Order: sequence, then C-alpha cells, then structure tokens
Amino acid sequence: MPHRKHNTSPPSLEVAERVARLERENVELRRANAELKQRTLELFSVFELTTSLGANLRFDRLAGGSMDFLSELLGIERFSLLLHDPHDGKLYIRAALGIPHEAREGCVITPPEGVAGYVFTTGQAMYVPDVTAEPRYLYYKGYGPQSGSLLAIPLLDDEGRPFGVLNISKPEANGFSDSELVLYGAVARQTSAVVQNFRTVERLRELSQTDELTGAANRRAFMARLAEEHERHQRYGERYTLLMIDVDFFKRYNDRHGHLEGDYALQKMTTLLLQRVRQSDILARYGGEEFVVMAVETGKAEGIKLAEALRDAVQHTRFTLSDGAPASELSITVGVAAYPEDGAGRHDVLERADKALYYGKSRGRNIVCAEVPAQNGPAEVQLASPEAD
Repeated sequence: MPHRKHNTSPPSLEVAERVARLERENVELRRANAELKQRTLELFSVFELTTSLGANLRFDRLAGGSMDFLSELLGIERFSLLLHDPHDGKLYIRAALGIPHEAREGCVITPPEGVAGYVFTTGQAMYVPDVTAEPRYLYYKGYGPQSGSLLAIPLLDDEGRPFGVLNISKPEANGFSDSELVLYGAVARQTSAVVQNFRTVERLRELSQTDELTGAANRRAFMARLAEEHERHQRYGERYTLLMIDVDFFKRYNDRHGHLEGDYALQKMTTLLLQRVRQSDILARYGGEEFVVMAVETGKAEGIKLAEALRDAVQHTRFTLSDGAPASELSITVGVAAYPEDGAGRHDVLERADKALYYGKSRGRNIVCAEVPAQNGPAEVQLASPEAD
C-alpha cells in the first residue's frame, strides 16, 4: 500500500481567527462572571445589612450588633456613624467599631471642619487614599488612627439633605478598590434609610408620650413613669412627693379671652413651671388646666417648699395675650402628698394629692394644701400663705 502523508501544514487563517475569537469571548465571559459574582455579593451584603440594622434599631445596640456584622461580612475594621445635632449644629459619633472609646466621647465635629464636616457641608462623598496627605483629616481629634485610607459618605434624607456622615477606614493607604467604593455607597444609602426609620419611630414614640398643646408629658406617660419611679423609690427606701396643680378660675379666663388665648396661657404656664422644677423631676399635663409634678427623692417638707415656689412664681407673673396685650391674672392651687407617709401605693399617694388639691380650692384657692380633711372630727389642713412678698 502506498504510504499516506499526514497534513502538517499550519491551520488556516480562518481557524486561527475563530480560535482567537473564542479565546476573547472566554475572557469576556470570565470577566462578566466575576462582575456578576461581585454584584451578587454587593446585593447580598446590602440585604444582610438591612436585616441586621433592622434588628438593631436602637443606637445603643448598633455597636454590638451590626457593627460587628459589617466587620465580618464586608471586611470593615474601622467604622463610625456621625449624626448631626440640630440644636448645636455639631456632628457626634453615635455608633462605631474599631474606634477608641475616648474618640466616641471626645470627638465632636463642627462643620465644615475635618473631612466629615466637609462631607456633611457639601453633601458629597470623599475618598482619601492616604490620610497622612490630607490636611483636613483630624484623626478623630487626636484619638483615632493616624495612617491608612478613609472613605467618608454623607447620609442623606428623602429630600437629599445631609443629616450625618458614614466614615469607613482601612489601615493601609489606597485600601479601597473601585468595587468597594460602589458597595460602601450602597451601604451608606441603606444606613440612611434605617436611621431615618429609627428617627421616625422615636418621634412617634415621643409624640405618643407628649401633650400636643404644651409639650409636657401627657397623662399616660406620667402614669408609666410614676409606676417605674415608685418601684425604684420603694426598692431603695427613698421618698418622693407629688404635686397636683390646678389653674384657678380658668373657665373665667377662657370666657373672657377665648379658648385660643386660654391655650396660649397654658403653654406659658407650662414653660413657667418647667423653669422651676429640677431636670430630674417629672412635669405632666394631667388634663384640662391640671398639671402634676413628681419630685423624685424629695420628702414632704421639701415638696411643700417647691409647691410654694411654683405658686408664688405664677402669682407674680404678668401673663399676656398672644399679641402682647395684658391678660387676666392667673394663680394656681397645689395639693401635696408624699410617699410613704401619705400612702404605700402610688395610686394612694396620687389620690391623696388630688384630695388635698380640691380641699385647698374649697378654702379659697391660690394656696398650697398638704393635708386633707379628717374623716372624723374637725378638718386638719396645712396651708401656705398666699400673701405677696
């Protein structure tokens, strides 16, 4: 048989081009697959972040909950959440991971100072590849790390206004990849949503415990606090005093000036009372023109002094109408009762203060009454003098 020669000639140009095209498509497919995996990780991370933060709405639980989660899932070693306080305009650290405790307490940023202040003021994120080359980096006012890279992202509300800053740090310079910058932007957006939800919940809770007209605690909130404080005072053998306050002849005031001016007077009355009770005391609008004060860790004698100070302050205040015109004079009558001498239970003390109030009103008003009529025999009452200073 004749010997067949094998074709050893190089592949044709067409085959070579086909192989090259397949190789390019394979590279593109691997790249697309890697991008898909990265995007899937980002979406999964954001989903997990939502679940974690949603279960840790309270800021005092964030540091021990989702902060550790961010470290484990996203490789974040240093993290801080700064929120703007509208009262003083400053930024305070409200949650953190990997930041010294001293920094959390001592680092207060006044925008536009520092990187965080700049980001908050401009509403634009800022990536610092090397913090040693950025003069605006404040090292957490000297408490924090002095090297590495930093990503600062503004937290924006639904209208695009900044209300805080998310700081993410890495110990090495140029520590953030492009994909991480995208991922942490998504983290910041989700954090913004969670914080806003938290604030909404807190605001609703505050509204449910606040009297809409005066801004003082409402009756329901007061009764809840009274139950808590009574238990605490009972446990530690402490005393407290309750003051039941009623604005004298308030119906006449409303009849003369109108109910809107009556509302205005109650608002001014609340401010006046709040200015004269201690921050630890509890003032609430009990209903209508009635208020109640719980003077914590206060005996009856000191409670009577406080009641007299309130009565005297109201008597010597010249109330005005909302337009500044002079209004009718106002006065208050105060009933006083104390734990434990006037009752073993909180309701007993409250009822005693209420009885003392109405007994005082029957005796002429504009007085402090710390006793109630005796059930048998002549009434025994302790009255504070209503004369002017």
